[in-house]
Amino acid sequence: MTYYTTNEDMIWKALGDAKRRRILEELSSGPKLTGDLVDLFPDIGRTGVLRHMNILAESKMILVRPEGRKRWNHLNAEPIRTVCNSWVAQHIDGITESANRLKEIAEQNNKGKSA
Repeated sequence: MTYYTTNEDMIWKALGDAKRRRILEELSSGPKLTGDLVDLFPDIGRTGVLRHMNILAESKMILVRPEGRKRWNHLNAEPIRTVCNSWVAQHIDGITESANRLKEIAEQNNKGKSA
């Protein structure tokens, strides 16, 4: 079993929520003002959006830059890249082994059909 550091757990938790993933997707096209992000989620309101954004900021997936009364939110993809690469590296051997077994089965089935 794999155990993650506190920050890795925070990143996985943050990525586990559809609204937080949507915020990250919006920020992938460039920085956005907090108010613009709030407008995307009228169903949960400003407080709900800010709660989600705080989780993203705590896990360092978004960086907030105040500018007067405005807050610019920037995507920081590095934490996502780090935990995803770590997870894939831990599981790639099993995935590769499964893919190789599947290939062998498919090849055996093809030989049986052509005989």
